[in-house]
Amino acid sequence: MILASLKKEALIILSDVHSIGVLLILPVAFMLIMTFAMSEQQNDIVAKTSLYLNSAENNDFSLVYQGYLAEQGFQIVDDKAQADIAIDLPTGFDERILTGLKAQSISLDILSKISPQRSGLLVELVQVALAKLRLHAYMLDSGELEDDISLEQQIEIIGDSTNVADYFLITTPEHKLASATLYSVPSWIIFGIYFIVLPVSITVINEKQNGTLIRLKTFPISSAKYFISKVSAFCLLSALQFIILTLIGIYAVPVITEQPEIVISNWPMYAFSALFIIVSANALAFLVAALVNSYEQAIVLGGGINILLAAVSGFMVPIDIMPQIMADIASFSPLYWSAEIIRAAFSGKDLGAVMSYIINLSIFSLVTMALAKYLFEMKIRKLTWN
Repeated sequence: MILASLKKEALIILSDVHSIGVLLILPVAFMLIMTFAMSEQQNDIVAKTSLYLNSAENNDFSLVYQGYLAEQGFQIVDDKAQADIAIDLPTGFDERILTGLKAQSISLDILSKISPQRSGLLVELVQVALAKLRLHAYMLDSGELEDDISLEQQIEIIGDSTNVADYFLITTPEHKLASATLYSVPSWIIFGIYFIVLPVSITVINEKQNGTLIRLKTFPISSAKYFISKVSAFCLLSALQFIILTLIGIYAVPVITEQPEIVISNWPMYAFSALFIIVSANALAFLVAALVNSYEQAIVLGGGINILLAAVSGFMVPIDIMPQIMADIASFSPLYWSAEIIRAAFSGKDLGAVMSYIINLSIFSLVTMALAKYLFEMKIRKLTWN
């Protein structure tokens, strides 16, 4: 029964280009797009930013400040019309650099359309350059910095003095998840798996419209057994989808996006946790399928729920830069639990590290599947012959 149902569902999905797009093409496209989007480093972001420095007096320290801004990575331009950022220094900047600068005396204007996140980074780097300039002025004033060497050498000495990166040994709980690929691939594998909601909903709607569901009343099989066989068939299809997306994510995405290659460090846990993820995704899919009665409802409710859950689960914006209330909401999302489980498998953690997520998924699957089964049987009972 299950194999026959699997063959039927597979033939339906393979004959429908929209289902193939939802299950494979869409998540792979998101993997590539988000990996590209997140792969740019800070140096690349700053290097794309042009800066115009305006001084009321063409003095020495304005030139030195320009040197430190260039050291931070900014492109210094001579025409304000070509600049993304413009800085206006106050009168008497040289004399006031150490003790005489007034609050808000330096004007910084962001001239082009820059995101709040990027502008925050750029403003911070402009301020770091000023901090280096003030150290430069202090060391010149105290005689610790020789004024007879070239400006480039002076800037290099200050740069060496303020470079503290070598003093830190940085370790994080997820040190292996440092690359954009290792963040994006698990997220969009899960996104693709949960998008099984649309093929499931469309199949149920088709069976209702072509009379398959109502003919179940004449078959020597209960609606409960039919529901279980249908769930089993789609779970097997999801398992195949999971394997394909995993292989694409591991072997194809790093090559296409020119990112470091990635590996799954704990394959047994990855395979074991995939079972819970697949069942959870199909439980949600069949609940939605039992609720909707038209293709429009399936697209809006099914697709909408999946996209919204992906958004609050940190797939599009990392959770650690979300407002706290959104981060709290994410902790109740099955997509978040699922993504955290396979990220742990990628990074080599053991099962104990994600057991709470597996328990959450198990409870979610049991409750959702039981409700889906009840609503599915109710839908069949309400059907009448035309």
